[in-house]
Amino acid sequence: MSDTIYADHAATTPLEPEAWEAMCYWLTKDFSNPAALYRSGIAAHQAVERARQSVAECLRCSASQIFFTSGGSESNTWAILSGASRAGIGSREVVTTPIEHHSVGRACASLKNSGIAVYTLPVSEEGKIDLPALLRALERQPRLVTIQYANNEVGTIQDIPTISTLCQKKGVLLHVDAVQAIGHIPVVLDGIDFLSASAHKFGGPKGIGFLYARNPALLKPLIFGGEQQSGLRPGTEPVAQIVGLACALKLACKQMEQHAAFKRMLAEEFCQTLRQSWAEVYFNSTKAGLPGLVSVGLPGYEGQNLTYRLDVAGVCVSPGAACDNTRSRNASHVLLALGGTAARNALCTLRFSFGRANHSGDGIEAAQRLVKILQSMPKRLL
Repeated sequence: MSDTIYADHAATTPLEPEAWEAMCYWLTKDFSNPAALYRSGIAAHQAVERARQSVAECLRCSASQIFFTSGGSESNTWAILSGASRAGIGSREVVTTPIEHHSVGRACASLKNSGIAVYTLPVSEEGKIDLPALLRALERQPRLVTIQYANNEVGTIQDIPTISTLCQKKGVLLHVDAVQAIGHIPVVLDGIDFLSASAHKFGGPKGIGFLYARNPALLKPLIFGGEQQSGLRPGTEPVAQIVGLACALKLACKQMEQHAAFKRMLAEEFCQTLRQSWAEVYFNSTKAGLPGLVSVGLPGYEGQNLTYRLDVAGVCVSPGAACDNTRSRNASHVLLALGGTAARNALCTLRFSFGRANHSGDGIEAAQRLVKILQSMPKRLL
C-alpha cells in the first residue's frame, strides 16, 4: 500500500527505469543531430532507426510504416486529415463516434471547413459502437472511419477486428486511436490503415508518440521542413525520447499479461470495497474493459470537488480525461454520449486508473479514503 495512491495511471506512472537508462546517454553524453553527416550524427540516426525497428517488431509491421510524432494528439490529427484528403468515388464524409478523444473530435470538426461531412455513429450505454449503423454508413463509402480501440474515460474496448473487416470489404480507410490500448491489451493491425500511440501511456517519456501507416503514401505532412522521416514528418528527431519510447514499448508488450492481471486485481478490490461501504455507487466501466480503469458514479457529489479532496487525502484521480482539465465545471462529452445514468450524473463521476505505479492494497485503500471523504460531506443536488 502507498502513502500517495496514484489512481490516474497514464498521468502519474513513472518512466520505466530501463527506458530512462536507455535515454540517459543521449541526454548527457551525445547531443548530435541525427540528420548530421559526421560520425556522431550517424550514430544518433542509427539509434533512431533501431528504435523504429523495435517498435515495428512489437507491432509486427515494417519499420517504414512507423513515424515518430509528438504524441497521440498529433498522430490522431495527422491520420484524420490525411485519410480525409484522399479523393474517391464515395461520399465526402468521415465516420466517427461521440466518445472519441478531443483530438479526434476536433480534427473531424475542422474538416467541415473543407466541405467534408462528419457522421457520428450512435453508441450503447456501455460505449459500444452500433454495428448496423456502421454498416449503413459504409454503404456510402466514406473517406475514413476513425474509432478508438479503447475509451480513455470508461475503458470500453471496441471490436476492432470486426470493424476493420467491415471497412476492408467496402474499401474504406480505418484509423484507430490506440493510445489507451497499446502496451495494455493485444492489438492486431490486420485491416487497420492508421494507428496512433503515445509513449507516456505505456511507461515511456511524455511528448513522444508514433503513427503507424499501412500505406505511407497516403500521409500528407502536417508540417514542412527537411527530409526527416521520408519528408512526411520533418523536424529534428528527439533521439532520447524516441529511444525511451521503443524501450518502454518493448517492456510493456513483454509484461502485458502480468501487468493486466495486477491492474484488474486492484480495480476489483477497489470496486468491492466501495460497493460494500457506499450503496449508492454505480460504475460506468465494465470488467471487460481496459485493465485497471474504473469510472465511478457518486450521485449528489461533484466529481471535481471530490478530486481536490482526494488529492489532500493522498489519492490522485481525475473527474475525466486528464488532458481535458480546464478546471471548469463541464460534464464529460463521453458520459453525456452514453446517456442514461452516466449522462444524468456526469458531473458526479470520478475516473480511477490503476497501473504500474501502484502497490498491493492500493485499490482497497483508495476506496476507503474515498468513503471517508463522502461520509464527511453533505449530499447536494447537481
